Amino acid sequence: MPRQLRDAYLEVAPHPENFELFFYKARDRMRDFQDAPEDAVRTIAAPTLVVGSDRDVMRPEGAVELFRLLPHAQLAILPRTEHTEITTRTSWLVPMINEFLDAEMPKSM
Repeated sequence: MPRQLRDAYLEVAPHPENFELFFYKARDRMRDFQDAPEDAVRTIAAPTLVVGSDRDVMRPEGAVELFRLLPHAQLAILPRTEHTEITTRTSWLVPMINEFLDAEMPKSM
């Protein structure tokens, strides 16, 4: 687990000695998360930027699957990046997000 998340947990947890239990529960919750039904996801018409990373408990394959279900999606998989680091990759994310937001809306919407 990233040090920043561990330190934040230990700072506020009523039982810091249970950190390892917290870690495994959080990992299992992310790993075993049940997605929305594929048919429901396919109905999302809004342009969507799916961002994932290659060093995450939530595997890149999941981001690819989501990307393929969304009719107007773009996909970015950030290399050498853990889940909690995604938002720190501003030199990568900001240009991608700006381009995504500035893009013309699909005609079929």
